[in-house]
Amino acid sequence: MKNIITLILIFAIAISCKQSSEIKKSKDNSPIIDTLTTQIDRIKKEGKIVGFSVAMVDTIGFFYNKGFGYSDLASKKEYSTETIQYVASISKTLIGVSLMKAQEIGKLNLDDPINKHLSFEVVNPNFPNNQITIRQLAIHTSSIIDADIFWENDYILINKNHPKNTGIPKYFNEPKSGIPISKFLNQLLAINGELNNGESFSKNEPNQKFDYSNVGSILCALIIENATNMSFQEFTKKQILEPLKMKSSGWSIEEVNAKNRSTLYVTNEQRMADYKTIGFPSTGFITSSKDLGKFLSELMNGYSGKGKILSNKSYDELYKKQLVKSQLPEGATANVGIFIDYSKRGLGYNGYDAGLMAYMYFNPENLIGKVLIINTDTDYDENVSSSLDEIWELLGKFENKFD
Repeated sequence: MKNIITLILIFAIAISCKQSSEIKKSKDNSPIIDTLTTQIDRIKKEGKIVGFSVAMVDTIGFFYNKGFGYSDLASKKEYSTETIQYVASISKTLIGVSLMKAQEIGKLNLDDPINKHLSFEVVNPNFPNNQITIRQLAIHTSSIIDADIFWENDYILINKNHPKNTGIPKYFNEPKSGIPISKFLNQLLAINGELNNGESFSKNEPNQKFDYSNVGSILCALIIENATNMSFQEFTKKQILEPLKMKSSGWSIEEVNAKNRSTLYVTNEQRMADYKTIGFPSTGFITSSKDLGKFLSELMNGYSGKGKILSNKSYDELYKKQLVKSQLPEGATANVGIFIDYSKRGLGYNGYDAGLMAYMYFNPENLIGKVLIINTDTDYDENVSSSLDEIWELLGKFENKFD
């Protein structure tokens, strides 16, 4: 009889715990969502940012995702969670994951000399006997830098004719057919390359100092292509986009649904000319907050040992702090993983380019991630940056309010 009573009590406790759990899971977040939306809407009504979208995710998925303002001001088309645009240097995080996957499947090693995987030789002329490694490219210590010759050749206008009052930065080049990144980097970095004026190489020795490099990032993508015998677009589609069901994302207008693409803006009164970059792996990923939130959720799962697209060992290497104190810029306290930033915003990356800004970070303590993508340049109106920061701070205040 005593055993029966004990079993009944255990069963009753189990039922009570289950009911308590179900109550917690069914908590209505609508008031929190409404409050957050109202406060973001207030910032949107200031009108400095033409259009933007935000997402908040955990390791399971989304608990907030919404668009604000316009993806096209002239037609009053609303910016939504499905709206796609460039996210600039956030693109580099896909290079990082791709590097780890290529190493995982035995195609390369992060500590390989880069010339092992190139059809042309790259040597810093200031240190001709020093080998540059893939890891050095990935943590920006390779001594390959972004010189003027790079910026003057990377940006290509998509159209020859533009609507009235379109902003066209001086470094944008006239439309021309695509140049493969292999040819571009050969011209820029090879010993006899026609664009190699020596200025793409630092006077710092390889692996001596952190020096942020888009060129080095693009070179990583080319190494992935050569090592895997697949285009960078194909490799990222197979290893990242398809497994995570990022169906709206890609590396060119041809790969995505152009109808959902946002116009980019210089200010809330002037649109930016349509452009693309030759070195697209570094800055040219086209995506939405909905897709980028899926990617961020996977990155958090990988950080917590539950990732799907990389092994735990690969994720550990991705997040390992790679820089020693002597490599950091003077006064810097942050660090980097493999194309991952340790920032006051959390772990992740940000991206700035002509007509846009994007943040993608997660809090390693509570595993809550945030995405913010805007279609307006931050350089021409200081109020755009203020609005951007205000939205980001607001998301931080709300990240622990949701169930």
